[in-house]
Amino acid sequence: MATIPFFDPTRPPPPITIPPPIFDQSSDENIVQEFLRSRPPASSGRTIKQSAPAPSITNLRSELAQLIEEVERMKVDKEVLEKEIISQPDFKCDAQLEQLQLLQCSIESKLLRLNDPDRLKLLGKKLHGRRKKRAWLKRRNNRLKQEREEAIKNRTKLHAQIDEWQREQRKLVEKEKQAQQELDYASHFLADVHRRKAACKRYLTKFEKMLDSATLDRDMQVEIDELRRIWAAKLSDCVKEEKRLRDVLARKSAANFQRRVENEWNKTLFGDAIPKKFEHPLLGADRNREVLIEIRRDWDACLVNRDDDDDRGSAIPLGWVLPNATPSSEWAKYQIMETI
Repeated sequence: MATIPFFDPTRPPPPITIPPPIFDQSSDENIVQEFLRSRPPASSGRTIKQSAPAPSITNLRSELAQLIEEVERMKVDKEVLEKEIISQPDFKCDAQLEQLQLLQCSIESKLLRLNDPDRLKLLGKKLHGRRKKRAWLKRRNNRLKQEREEAIKNRTKLHAQIDEWQREQRKLVEKEKQAQQELDYASHFLADVHRRKAACKRYLTKFEKMLDSATLDRDMQVEIDELRRIWAAKLSDCVKEEKRLRDVLARKSAANFQRRVENEWNKTLFGDAIPKKFEHPLLGADRNREVLIEIRRDWDACLVNRDDDDDRGSAIPLGWVLPNATPSSEWAKYQIMETI
C-alpha cells in the first residue's frame, strides 16, 4: 500500500535554485568585433561647425554709430595734427600718432567684424524676416482698416434704415391719429346734428299741439304755420347733414378697417406693417404683399388640372416630351434624322 507524504504547512518551502546564465564570452567578443569592422572609419579631421548667433540689429546700429563717430574723430584729429605740424616744424607728435593708430586699429576691427560674410548673411535673413513681418503687419492693418471702414459704413447704413423705419412708423402713427381724430370730429358733429334734429322734432310737436287747440286766432295760426315751415326746413337740413356724416363715417370706418386688415397681414407675413421697398423684382416676395400675391398668381397659373378648359396655363407633363413632327425653322436645325 502506497503511503501519501505528509504535508506540514508550518514548514517553510524549500529554496528555489536559479541556474546561472550561460555566457559565451568568446562569441560575444566576436560579434562586437564584427560590428566594429563593418562600420566606416571615423575621420579625425571632421569638425562640427557651430552656427553663429544671429546678430542683433540694435547692436549693429550702435556699432555703426560708434564707427561713424570714430571716423569723424579721426578726421578731426588728423586735421589738427597736420595744422600743428605745419605751424610748428619741430613739434613732437608721437603720442598723437600713436593715438591715431589705435583709433585706426579700432576702426579696422569694427569694419572687419561688420564685413563678416556669415554675419552679413544672417543679418540679411533677419532683415528679410523683419521686412516680411512689417509687410504682413501693413497688410493686416490695411485689412483691419477696411473692415473698420466697412463696419462704419454698414453701421451708418443701418442707422439710416432705422431712422427711415422710425419716420415711417411715426407717419403711420400720425396717419392713424389723424384718421381717428377725423372720426371723433365726425362723431361729435353727428351728435350735434342729432341734438338739433331732436330739438326740431320737439318744437314741431309743440306746434302741432298748439294748432290742435281751439283757442288760437287766425294771426297766431299764420305765425305758427310760418314757424312750422322754418323748423321743418331746419329738420330737413339736419336729416341731410346726418346722412352725409353717416356716409363719411361709413367710408372712414371701412377705410380704417381695410387699412388695419392690411397692416395685420403685413405684420403676419413680413413682420412689419409698412411694406418695404426693394430693388430687384424677384426679391419683393418677402418684402411686399402685392408682389407676393402677383408671384403666387403667376405660379398658380401653371398649376391647373389637365381636364380644365382654362387656357391660362397647363399642367407639367409626365414622362418624355416628344418633339413635334413638323418643327419650326428655329427648331428644325436641332432635329436628328435617323438613316436606315
